[in-house]
Amino acid sequence: MKKTLLFLLVLSVSNLLGQNKNPEHLKSLSESNIKSYIDQYYNPLMDKYDVYFVKLDLEISDLTTDISGNATLQMKTIEELDTLLLDFYSNMLIDSMFIDDKEVIYEHSNNQIQYIFDTPLALENDFKVQVYYHGTPYGFGVFNAYKSDWDTHVTYTLSESFQAREWWPCKQVLSDKIDSAYVFLTCADTCMAGSNGLLKNVVELPNNKKRYEWKTYYPINYYLISFAVADYQDYSIYAHPIGTDSILIQNFIWNNPDYLSENKTGIDNTIDFIELFSEKFGLYPFANEKYGHCLSTIGGGMEHQTMTTIGNLSEYAYDLITHELGHMWFGDYVTCASWQDIWINEGFATYAEYVALENLKSDSSAQEWMNATQTYALEDPNRSIYVPFDEAFDEGRIFNYRISYLKGAAIIHMIRNQINDDELFFTCLQNYLSEYADSVATGDDFKNSIEANTGIDFDPFFNQWYYGKGYPHFDVNYTQHNDTLFMTVSQLTTSTSTPLFQLFVDYKINYTGGDTTLRLCQSHNYETFKIPLKETVTNIVVDPDNWILKIIGTVNSIELPENNITLFSFSPNPVKDILKVYFNANLYSYKKQIQIMDINGRLIKSYIINSDSYPIDVSFLSNGIYFIRGISANKSYTYKFLKQ
Repeated sequence: MKKTLLFLLVLSVSNLLGQNKNPEHLKSLSESNIKSYIDQYYNPLMDKYDVYFVKLDLEISDLTTDISGNATLQMKTIEELDTLLLDFYSNMLIDSMFIDDKEVIYEHSNNQIQYIFDTPLALENDFKVQVYYHGTPYGFGVFNAYKSDWDTHVTYTLSESFQAREWWPCKQVLSDKIDSAYVFLTCADTCMAGSNGLLKNVVELPNNKKRYEWKTYYPINYYLISFAVADYQDYSIYAHPIGTDSILIQNFIWNNPDYLSENKTGIDNTIDFIELFSEKFGLYPFANEKYGHCLSTIGGGMEHQTMTTIGNLSEYAYDLITHELGHMWFGDYVTCASWQDIWINEGFATYAEYVALENLKSDSSAQEWMNATQTYALEDPNRSIYVPFDEAFDEGRIFNYRISYLKGAAIIHMIRNQINDDELFFTCLQNYLSEYADSVATGDDFKNSIEANTGIDFDPFFNQWYYGKGYPHFDVNYTQHNDTLFMTVSQLTTSTSTPLFQLFVDYKINYTGGDTTLRLCQSHNYETFKIPLKETVTNIVVDPDNWILKIIGTVNSIELPENNITLFSFSPNPVKDILKVYFNANLYSYKKQIQIMDINGRLIKSYIINSDSYPIDVSFLSNGIYFIRGISANKSYTYKFLKQ
């Protein structure tokens, strides 16, 4: 989903508790609070059955959000079942309810339908539920709007994350994908109605009505079932990716010839996008049915499986169209196992924008996109990409654009760099998608998958970048002595929860007559690398190709007294109590001084040093970033350190 609107979110505590990877976050919640969440949003009775088929047969209109019709759900018991529960908003009016074609008495309250069986259903018992209903959904599940510039009314659904229950009776549990679904939509014959799968039939009905019969045979999550109705025209085209004859791209667009002529280039770009993503991610996962768009007034787009609901199809909506298409692989084919792992959906779909730019536009446009993505992601250093349990009911937190989308894409770019083999990286993506096809996955599932394919331990990376917070800040001082380059890299971070980002970083060494790039892994916040190099270094560039989410501070060439390699060093960094300072032994004849300053450069304390090493007690300092300055031999050098 890429949108500018905010939508109400209610999360499945079943998934949250079952998939939670950071149980320490539960410590901030009392048992009564957790129980209230469970009572309000989740009942374990829903774990006792599986929904494997849904048929919606609804009458809809482009002029109103009113809905009438019926929903049929085919189910199978996973455990003995004495009470059936379905999610359905209480303001919707139920006309009747049938189980296995027998009308039953039910209770509809607290946004749920409840039916108690006279005799509990045994394990692996197939049964059918049919609910006839009508009403006007409220909230954010169904929208009606007027598109004034094209003089068109439209009604459309948007059920992510938990708004499906506003317009049809369902089971809102991410892990229970529906094996197949029919969506039959009756509307005025002046309109067209779009939905998932293939349009199998259009039936002429009395009273100037038509019924559009859509059928999909691919597993689908509850929030991806959709409809859109308006005075559309059908503009269909075909993609021809390797591995299949053709893929239908069916576009329901405003019924005005000017709209197609003005937006044809943008729509036709979808052909290239499907062919590219099929090459990079594996064949379009719903190739036997279609991909398509239904125009609406949404501020962005929503990746409804096989038919995205979208607000713009112009050639200037390049990123939006690629983002929603990317969701067909990342979000629809493989779906996040809990809303806490929304990165599985949004981080990868956002990165699909970059993949399209670098392959179909230019390296410069892709780099410009990445620069902007990283810049925005750096503005929010205080959140992890993984949504902790104590924030998991905040829809703004889950769909935080800087974190779930942009930082999410940025760390995928870094994973690509850490693998350091593009062919292997895309093979990893394809294998992950195959492994979790038609199912759900967590961030840890993706980590485990790429570890199996690369042999690389990604635990530290995910602890730092997925569960951790912030980003690194690099400063570099360098000098040369004889045939050796001494490069001291200081890394501070913006969050005490992640004191060090231990990862490979490229350093471009410019020297007289050329350059070379070194790939170094920093294992300490303050580390000196000794590099054999005869040529005279003129400059060092940190991460020259901009793979890493980071801030680069200063890169300084330092001059030291003759025959001295370093002025002083110190450890540890970060420090809790004692900071050990070491001056170069060759400075024995010089006076030596250490100054501790705050982040604004104000002097806190000064020390006169009469030996090569000296312990400084910094336990009195508050946690945060400080400067340490060493002064000797008419030279002074300043570094940052972190007090924890």
